[in-house]
Amino acid sequence: MIRVLIVDDEVRLAEAFKKQLVGEGMEVVAVPNAGSALSIVSSELFDVAVVDIKLPDLNGVDLLLKLKQAEPTLEVIMLTGYASVNTAIQSMKLGAYDYLTKPCKFSELSNVILKAYEKKALKEKNIILEEHLQRIQGRDEMIGATPQMRKVKELISLVATSSTPVLISGETGTGKELVARAIHDSSSRSENPFVVINASTLQPAILESELFGYKKGAFTGAETNKVGLLEIANNGTFFIDEVGDMGLSIQAKLLRVLETGSFMKLGDTRETKTDARYIFATNKDLKKEIERGAFRKDLFYRINGVIITLPLLRERREDIPLLAHHFVEKFTGEGGKKKRLSKEAVDLLISYDWPGNVRELAMLIGRASLLSRSREEIVADDFPEDLLIKPAAAKNDGNSEAADPLSLARLEAEHTERVLKSVGGNKSKAARLLGISRKKLYRRLAIHSK
Repeated sequence: MIRVLIVDDEVRLAEAFKKQLVGEGMEVVAVPNAGSALSIVSSELFDVAVVDIKLPDLNGVDLLLKLKQAEPTLEVIMLTGYASVNTAIQSMKLGAYDYLTKPCKFSELSNVILKAYEKKALKEKNIILEEHLQRIQGRDEMIGATPQMRKVKELISLVATSSTPVLISGETGTGKELVARAIHDSSSRSENPFVVINASTLQPAILESELFGYKKGAFTGAETNKVGLLEIANNGTFFIDEVGDMGLSIQAKLLRVLETGSFMKLGDTRETKTDARYIFATNKDLKKEIERGAFRKDLFYRINGVIITLPLLRERREDIPLLAHHFVEKFTGEGGKKKRLSKEAVDLLISYDWPGNVRELAMLIGRASLLSRSREEIVADDFPEDLLIKPAAAKNDGNSEAADPLSLARLEAEHTERVLKSVGGNKSKAARLLGISRKKLYRRLAIHSK
């Protein structure tokens, strides 16, 4: 509902406008002077203010400046007589949305209010981009051709067409936010805000104020009204990451939002409605959290309408080359020299356990791209020793040499071990004799030790 504040000392005119606007479904408050307007704006939120330029206690332009200072997203429409048109035009340079000359038709006023409200909504979307999201630029695609990832993509397509809450489960770095973004982008809400908050990174009091917003004076330091993320997410998608880290008090308030579609700002006396699609993510076992009393059972049943479980990167090794080449192109394709991964480097990436999952792969590709300097090819030596000395355990059913994809590598490793023994364990000397780097020596030894 659009909230309108009318500031005009012509009481009959203001009341007539109020009656008409209320009839159109708006919520309207009319006051006769600037003092009353400033007082009410300090405690209540409005979308649009209609201000007469000539007021008994303050010039309308001065009131405009004070209103914008108190509530930057408030749109102000000036009412003026013909003699004050120049002043009204000047007010637009100072931040007014538009002006109307008296006497104006009700239809004109209503139309301008609706347009001003649309501009305010756009401003709030920009707030999301500027203050809260900072994730949109350079976001990655859903990459993967394994059966596990095909199942994830199928579920994304299925749930995108509904408003059912989704719970995304997976270890840190598996791409939970990427899945949430893909659901939003494929939904009918894609043109509306995609709002993100990570419950594990904020203290409870800050998390509450970020979610619900607050009124000026709600607590010490609340010098202006704050729009909460739940309100910003209206008609869009709200992604709450690490929902398992929320405190029980906020869990109870979130449950009420899911059940009623409304919430109370801190320090407010009236409810705010919101219509958002909710997606949640966690790296915890929420059923175990329920057992130990750290997560509400009723909230769990509300948020797990559909559960999407993301596989670990080491559980879909066939996707590693696709992801690796994607990240190489991402880090070197814009403004720099395009690079490629050597076969040895790809084999190394496939053999690693990836405890940090896709996020770790992206980070290490970025690092290797930097360390490769002017070379067109990224090689195994451009990666840290962790990859060389902590490869994944290769599967081997013992039937044949062909069943082990690292058979040739094992032969090399065994030869390397013999050379190392011949030089008394001196790794530098062994590497020189073999014509390889120390990092490659470590990798061969790690393979031999499996």
